[in-house]
Amino acid sequence: MSRPENIKPPPEDQHGLIQACRNLHAVVDEFDAAIADKVGISRNDLRCLNLLEHGPMLPKNIGSKLELTSGSITALLDRLEKRKLIKRKPHPEDRRAILIEATPLVYQELGQMYRKMGEAVVELSNEYGRKEATQTAKHLNDLSNKFKNVINGLKG
Repeated sequence: MSRPENIKPPPEDQHGLIQACRNLHAVVDEFDAAIADKVGISRNDLRCLNLLEHGPMLPKNIGSKLELTSGSITALLDRLEKRKLIKRKPHPEDRRAILIEATPLVYQELGQMYRKMGEAVVELSNEYGRKEATQTAKHLNDLSNKFKNVINGLKG
């Protein structure tokens, strides 16, 4: 299949950065798929649990982040609650609302797997040395911010 005439090829990747980003994205995607498969949950279920790592959330905010309808988010939360991976709790400031919170079981089941990835990062960081590791972290954070700008432009 050939590229349509009006679609430009990607810019020349002189330093391998574009391919490195693609490789990193692919391996993180593969890693998440393996974790979801090992735990026996869907990718959206895993994405929800990853969101809850930062603290409890309202179901509507989870649905918004995952781009799911209210019915789909309810079914997702029911599945995770049945597996004892989340719990629903009353919102402390709005008695009509509930918050969704990850249970300790999430950290027990998923923590071991994610810890292995973290250990690989630490190992590589030690090989790099402090200055290079700090610079690499800066580059990755800068790149994440650039990507967010591109995403906002697509949404805008």
